[in-house]
Amino acid sequence: NNMYFDISDEIQGALKNNKPVVALESTLISHGLPYPKNLEVVKDLIAVVRLSGSVPATIAIINGRVKIGLNEKDMDILAKSENVEKVSRHNLAISLNNKSHAATTVASTIYLASLIGIKFFATGGIGGVHLEADNTFDISSDLNELSKTSMYIICSGAKSILDLNKTYEKLETLGVPRIGYNTDYMPGFWYYHTDKKVDHNYKSIDDLINYLIVRENIKQNGSVLIFNPVPKDKAIEKNLINNWIKSSIKKAKEKSINGKDLTPYLINEINTLSKNETLNANMELIINNALIAGKLASRYYAN
Repeated sequence: NNMYFDISDEIQGALKNNKPVVALESTLISHGLPYPKNLEVVKDLIAVVRLSGSVPATIAIINGRVKIGLNEKDMDILAKSENVEKVSRHNLAISLNNKSHAATTVASTIYLASLIGIKFFATGGIGGVHLEADNTFDISSDLNELSKTSMYIICSGAKSILDLNKTYEKLETLGVPRIGYNTDYMPGFWYYHTDKKVDHNYKSIDDLINYLIVRENIKQNGSVLIFNPVPKDKAIEKNLINNWIKSSIKKAKEKSINGKDLTPYLINEINTLSKNETLNANMELIINNALIAGKLASRYYAN
């Protein structure tokens, strides 16, 4: 609906001509990384997607309009403004109605991207079941959206600060395939792998595409999660991560930080404790995921 969408000419042309497009979220810019690293990384993401032969489509809401394909001014707004909202499926239309600036999460990005026919999406880590969800019922809407929206998603697992065991099980319950790309195990985001086995490990782009085509041929809906671990030289030991998480959660409880403010607080706190080791890992893994997504999309549309 043109009342709400501004799609760049490049992306419109690519979709019209059946060319590869890779969607990118915008919470990375506004809430995921500090300024100016956020702008540096998103520009690197755009560059590697182009390098792979695909068209990048960064998605956000600017002045109450869905922008698909952000320009420099849009990215500056997200990177520097303090009033940028974080939108998922439940509050998306509120931001449009209020004519807000808002960054899209995994859930809202894949929903919006799928509406215009984009099939591929690259992110760092998905949301999932939060620690202590038994008491708080705090489960990311990303998981539900994955089961409803058909998208091929390249990620490095769920964020390390979540309950990865419960997230793994919830994905199966929702019918979301947990596919490895050259890995037998679901990654742990900042650490190389968990002990949770993937449903299948595909070791080449072509094998992965053949699997995706089979899914399409049998009309199987919902997203496919393709796990691509953090590069080994940037991976951090699981024990170190868990210690930083415990310390950060304790601080968050003392400050009564919860809900949507909890994840960015924990990530920032852990970045500090790790002396930016986790920040560097985060930047490396998301750039690597964008590269794989671009290659996958490019090969898929070449068939």
